Amino acid sequence: MIGQSNCYYFLQPMLVDTRRGGGVTGYEEGETEDGIEYYRLRSFSITANGVNNLGDSLKTRRSRSINSVTSSTSCSSTRESRLLSSTSQLSGIEAEEEADGERVTTYKVGMLGASEVGKTALTAQFTTSDYICAYDASLDDEYGQKNVSVMLDGQETELEIIDHPAAEMSVETFCSTYNPDVYVVVYSVVDRRSLKVAEETLLYLWKSDYMVNHGVILVGNKVDLERKREVPSMVGRRLANSCGCKFIETSSGLAHHVDELLVGILAQIKLNPQRSRDQATRRRRSKHRRRILKHLLGFKRKTKSCENLFVL
Repeated sequence: MIGQSNCYYFLQPMLVDTRRGGGVTGYEEGETEDGIEYYRLRSFSITANGVNNLGDSLKTRRSRSINSVTSSTSCSSTRESRLLSSTSQLSGIEAEEEADGERVTTYKVGMLGASEVGKTALTAQFTTSDYICAYDASLDDEYGQKNVSVMLDGQETELEIIDHPAAEMSVETFCSTYNPDVYVVVYSVVDRRSLKVAEETLLYLWKSDYMVNHGVILVGNKVDLERKREVPSMVGRRLANSCGCKFIETSSGLAHHVDELLVGILAQIKLNPQRSRDQATRRRRSKHRRRILKHLLGFKRKTKSCENLFVL
């Protein structure tokens, strides 16, 4: 069995070793020089066979720092040639985006669920194609806000993923404070109590009308611990169907279905406008409310597949 520290360093290669073709060489993610910031871009496509990970690359943009970086006249020729060389390696699309000053749309993703269900590990794995050991204890200090840049079918989007400790903020306060564009409700398949928390969270989102205009995805995490499973897949799927949200099982420990979840999050965000239009054509709210309550009490319901994250 590989220890935690070995797990992280042995299986996580550097970005320069894993990104695919045409990227900027010689720079680290997050590095800023002369007002230019280097950031990781994760690229995907959706095919008939599912989500295809096209790899990570480095892109450049003007630094978001409040104080701009001033170029020094004493800058060495080596440093100047390094910057010019790296800039010349940008792809044609990247160069056009920089020249035209196109604005990348940013959306908020709210991570909800009980403590110790793996929200922080999932968030960390969202940011990279490199393997991250989900059971590394240092991840416990990584909660907070993380930004992930995603290129899906040629369109770049930035996701601001908000992972706030469940013990420090109620669901009500979380929703009103951050107002996410999509909600990801996570439970652990090895902890039945976490499913109860997820169910209560979903009920609150429905009662407060967040589900009317926002995508919601129920995530059963830690499927790598199958021998300790307490929540069958069927139970999570039934809950998702009952509440009219999406469902997927993942393993941040094995990076299983993490890419599918990330792309599904983006897909559900893009469907929000259609969600609002469809809601306007439905039957009166009172009838809809009674119907949903019946579903929560266990009545059967015919729905579209809750496991297809790319449709309503």
